[in-house]
Amino acid sequence: MKSVLSIILTAILFTSCDFILKDHSKDEILMDPKPVVLGTDKDEKGCVTSAGYVWSETKNGCIRIFEEGFRLTPYHSPADTIDVDGEQATLNAYVIFNEEKSIAELFLPDSKKSILLKQDNDESLYVKDDWKLEAKKGYVLKKGSQIEYVSAVAIEKKITGSDTGE
Repeated sequence: MKSVLSIILTAILFTSCDFILKDHSKDEILMDPKPVVLGTDKDEKGCVTSAGYVWSETKNGCIRIFEEGFRLTPYHSPADTIDVDGEQATLNAYVIFNEEKSIAELFLPDSKKSILLKQDNDESLYVKDDWKLEAKKGYVLKKGSQIEYVSAVAIEKKITGSDTGE
């Protein structure tokens, strides 16, 4: 019985040593796989939209507006929410500025192209047609006289009570 057990253990030892010491560089499993091409859906400017990139006129390139822009939330939140898989989702707008802060580029959720707002005589106001972006202590975006979007504001939660379980 001991000899059978020792033969089995010796066979396992040699098998594992053979696997460890073997040159695996030619194995298909361990070789680098073919590169995966993500986001082959490019728009007319060459931006990969499925990866979240859009063309920015002020940056003159493809950007992710949610990484580089300032988020503006709808002012009338109940009307501007949609149902996604049973949960409410808010459609935000984003704004980015050129280096001189003379142009504000506006990205609206229902628009394929951005809107370029130019700085007015008042340095905190950007205007184009009916759109007005006020940049005083946050951002307020108006269409005509109606407020459409405001700066995204962090909600400060205050914890009250005690952790002693009283």
